Amino acid sequence: MYQKFKNFTVPDICDLYENDIFIGSNFLKSFGGLEKFYGEITIAECEHSNSVVKEIVQEDGTNKVLVINHTGKDLCSMVGDQIAQTAYENNWNGIFVNGYIRDIEIIKNINIGVCAKNTYPKKTNKSIGIGKKDIPFKFGNVEINPGSWIYVDFNGWIVSKKELKL
Repeated sequence: MYQKFKNFTVPDICDLYENDIFIGSNFLKSFGGLEKFYGEITIAECEHSNSVVKEIVQEDGTNKVLVINHTGKDLCSMVGDQIAQTAYENNWNGIFVNGYIRDIEIIKNINIGVCAKNTYPKKTNKSIGIGKKDIPFKFGNVEINPGSWIYVDFNGWIVSKKELKL
């Protein structure tokens, strides 16, 4: 599989940067074409509409990871194949979803990292707000802030306040 990142593992980062990182205690599944990814965090907060996600992935995502915080009480999918493809085309390194995605049979063939809690087939409700950009939030035991860096592989995920030397 094509790998556009330097060779790293989250366990190695934990060993090297133990005092400079925050280790995520929430576990997500990997669905994208890349097994590992990292980048500077951009946040999308969404209640029941992923409109802000669609706007953000149109931007240049070079060296960035979009972290989506689904805050709504109803289950719906924040990312589908079209959003993943657009993110890939605009150079995003990955999408990390505190929520659900769909179209995984297509997303697995897109060369981008995509992690989420799980899948759910229902699309979002576009009539309920468009969401907000770069609103910090706590995911499990880790504060997620725009401008911090996230590193993800099959072992788990970590966040650092700045880019780490790999």
